[in-house]
Amino acid sequence: MTRALAATPIAGFAFITALMLMTLAVQRGFVSDDAVRLWAGAAAAGDGNVSIGHIVATYPSLPFLPTVLVALVAPDGAPAPALVSAGLIALIAGLWFASFRAAGFSLIAAAVITLLLAFSPALLQAIVGGPAELCLTLFLYLFGSALFDLRARGATPEVMAVGLTLLGLTFSHPIGAAIAFAAVPFLLLAVRPALVASSALNVVVALVFPTIFSVGAFYYISWVFPGAGWSFFAAPSESMSAWSAGIDRVFGDPVTGLLPLDISLAIVITLVLGAPLAVVTLAMVYRRRTLLTPALVFIATMITAGVITVATGLFGDPTAIAVAAPVLTAIIVARVPLLCERLWLCLFLLVLGWFGGVASLAIIDPATITRVSAMIQGRAGDSERLDALAVGGAMIGHDGILADTDNAPAIVLGRGRASGLFDPSSEPFGLALLFARIDTPFIAVPDPHSATGANDRLNKAFPALYRDGAPGYRVIYQNTTWRLFAKSGGAHVSSD
Repeated sequence: MTRALAATPIAGFAFITALMLMTLAVQRGFVSDDAVRLWAGAAAAGDGNVSIGHIVATYPSLPFLPTVLVALVAPDGAPAPALVSAGLIALIAGLWFASFRAAGFSLIAAAVITLLLAFSPALLQAIVGGPAELCLTLFLYLFGSALFDLRARGATPEVMAVGLTLLGLTFSHPIGAAIAFAAVPFLLLAVRPALVASSALNVVVALVFPTIFSVGAFYYISWVFPGAGWSFFAAPSESMSAWSAGIDRVFGDPVTGLLPLDISLAIVITLVLGAPLAVVTLAMVYRRRTLLTPALVFIATMITAGVITVATGLFGDPTAIAVAAPVLTAIIVARVPLLCERLWLCLFLLVLGWFGGVASLAIIDPATITRVSAMIQGRAGDSERLDALAVGGAMIGHDGILADTDNAPAIVLGRGRASGLFDPSSEPFGLALLFARIDTPFIAVPDPHSATGANDRLNKAFPALYRDGAPGYRVIYQNTTWRLFAKSGGAHVSSD
């Protein structure tokens, strides 16, 4: 209880800082596509526009469900994903602070180490990335800590802890699912040799059974209650192709000629540059298997997860793995006793790792560095997303608006709520496309020549709507990308 109370100021500071950072990112248009979709989905669910079956069948479940609950109880316009993200980073910071205090660090030393890690470049990117990436960070830390306990004791509670953290990783983020899958062949190395010799098969089954059972149950629920399923976030193939294009623009041709090998090399560099304390400490304790083996299993799992992600294209882009560097550092600080006796070396390596984290992030996710640089210089982010936020703001006070929010979820962000919008899942939207006829109070449509407009379903059904308007409707708001029409008569809009 005393340690929990001592961690409260650190957790509170992390909460406020993360909330301010998310607010700034939203205003400048730097929130990730995944966070925008989560925000829009949570707002729709909070307004009662999403069925219970759809909510239950949404993946990743762990960040989505608490976001929906916050959206339900928070007032209209409250940034539910930002509040959940701030709460998660506060929980992570408080957990790390308590762990460092338990490891023997002084109050001030534990606070400094916590702040350096909780606001490392990779964690700052995760905060802007939204609840899913922070949920991944939390379970990644719990997984690494559980590996150390499994190697040290290997009793039933430790086996269960590893199994539950694998389950948490699977349902926290698509990359978490890749990490859980990649960890399976290395789990036997993390278990005490005596336990493996007596019942290797039983150990593996006990470790992976919770995850396998839950995945099967989720698949069944998604089949019974069709929801967004595994593709709730940006389609993995689209996310992967966008990341590959960004890497090609920065680095040109692959270094080794094979992208999976390149990503494995990038993850190794990320861990070396972002976690020099872990590298130095593991070199110092290389003879102590109970400390060395769990860390090596953790590292091998991260590299394998990156290779699987790139090779299969099933889990999106691998940029979220960047949080492994500060997480590994936190685990080493909390678990290796000798660091308390070398405080200044520890702090020096942590500061070195902070700056190394910037360089490693530039390698594994160049787009993030571009966004952060633009934010520091006061420049805006994606202009089309800013336009979508702006047209959403123009919709405040209006109800009955026909808009393809699945294609442009930032509209919901700008409006602050989903109530009053006729999205693609609504009856008016479906009838409009079915009968090529619109009869709603308002219509929002993007420029068909923009990236957003090219995929907009209203543009596809009514190709001249943005350009020529329609009888009975007039433009009440427009910006570079969007036009918002209001119905002034009884005429209908028909497709060309």
